[in-house]
Amino acid sequence: MYNVNTYNGTYRLEFRGCFETLDEAMEEFQRAESEYMEGFGYEIGTTEYNQELENFIFNSKIDKIN
Repeated sequence: MYNVNTYNGTYRLEFRGCFETLDEAMEEFQRAESEYMEGFGYEIGTTEYNQELENFIFNSKIDKIN
C-alpha cells in the first residue's frame, strides 16, 4: 500500500489517497502535479515555473505502508 501526500501551496500536505500499487500512486502523484502547476499559468522552463515545480516535488511524498 502507498499513501500519496502532495504539496498544495500552503506549506501543508494534502492527502490524495491510499493505493495498492506504486504505479497507481505515481499516476495520482502526476495528476496532482499537473493540477498544481496548471494553477500558475507559467510558461514551461521559466524560472518561476521551475521554482514552483521544485516546491511541489520537494514537499510532496509517496510513503510505502504495511
